Amino acid sequence: MIDVLVIGGGLAGWRAAEAAVKRGASVALVANGPGNSPDIHAINVPVREDDSVERFIDDTLRSGRGGCDRALVETLCRESVKLADEFPFDRNLDGSYKLLQPLGCSVPRCVSVDHRIGAYALAKIKRDLSGKIEMVKGRVTALSFNSKPSTFSFRLGDHDSPCEARTVVIATGGWCGKYDFSDNPPELRGDGIDMAVKLGAATRDMDQVQYEPTVALAPKRVRCIPVITTMLFDGATFRNAKGEEFLSDKHANKDEISRAIFAEIEAGRGSDGGVWFDATQVPRGILDTTYIDTVKRYEAAGVDIHRESMLVAPAPHTSLGGLVIDTHCRVLRTDGTPIPGLFAAGEVTGGIHGFNRIGGNAGTETLVFGRIAGEEAASFAEGGK
Repeated sequence: MIDVLVIGGGLAGWRAAEAAVKRGASVALVANGPGNSPDIHAINVPVREDDSVERFIDDTLRSGRGGCDRALVETLCRESVKLADEFPFDRNLDGSYKLLQPLGCSVPRCVSVDHRIGAYALAKIKRDLSGKIEMVKGRVTALSFNSKPSTFSFRLGDHDSPCEARTVVIATGGWCGKYDFSDNPPELRGDGIDMAVKLGAATRDMDQVQYEPTVALAPKRVRCIPVITTMLFDGATFRNAKGEEFLSDKHANKDEISRAIFAEIEAGRGSDGGVWFDATQVPRGILDTTYIDTVKRYEAAGVDIHRESMLVAPAPHTSLGGLVIDTHCRVLRTDGTPIPGLFAAGEVTGGIHGFNRIGGNAGTETLVFGRIAGEEAASFAEGGK
């Protein structure tokens, strides 16, 4: 019998495992891939002098178009501040933080570690947990609740014998991998939501999907890989087939930019199903430092983005709906009561981002709520021993 079963190998899952181990719980983590986490460039943390938790909350609520759970937003933003003491975020020579301004934020707020905070955090947590948890590569294919005693039974694969856990953290990500053209890996198909619903879990906003405006269409080598939109604050722009700029506000939210791009394509001013993302006016020094991963990726595909534009189109990026949770990451039933011992974190949940997510909040969400889910699951397991 293990204390905490974590389902999901992305940052939310590993973060939950880390937090549970720190609380003294025995942990097993089952994963069939890291999801989107290695591609997280930066996360939102309000560290700038003219920024604040309250401003962060306001930006998130405003971008959510009235669809956010305010309590979850406040938890996200207030708990994010602790991350500045935990990670060695990049700094300038004067000691100030290196910051990017993501779409939807009123000030620069994205921090990172060498522009790869997702990969960095994953690697760090895995190193720290080496030998401390049971790691299983595969899929949980069945999950059931046993009332006496209060435990969960789960099955790995189709033929493995059932195992038991005192608590479960579902961190399986969203479902945008179902789409033919998406920047999500194909394993993200909503499995965790399905498992929880069969146990009586409530869902919300399941019709809400955020599109990333700048997902590569070509060349084939980069197809379905997103181009980071913070470039828009450094001089990048969108152009149609005629070479014309067509956005009235390049710093609008992702949903507004995606609609504008689709409108241009539908009006017959697109190119091969997309538009051109032109970064040639971004200073070379910024391209070759802040966006060096993008530069190298396109170089390998035969495109020099210092001189050439990138063919992009909006693609399903974030499933905004999901399991209903409270601020303790407890999964709730349709009547609002928690399912004992069942927790969730990351994109498998709904309510944090409302109907439109700020750029940079996905990574912050996994780190903040992954930790909470792991701590709460370990605490619940301790009480049930």
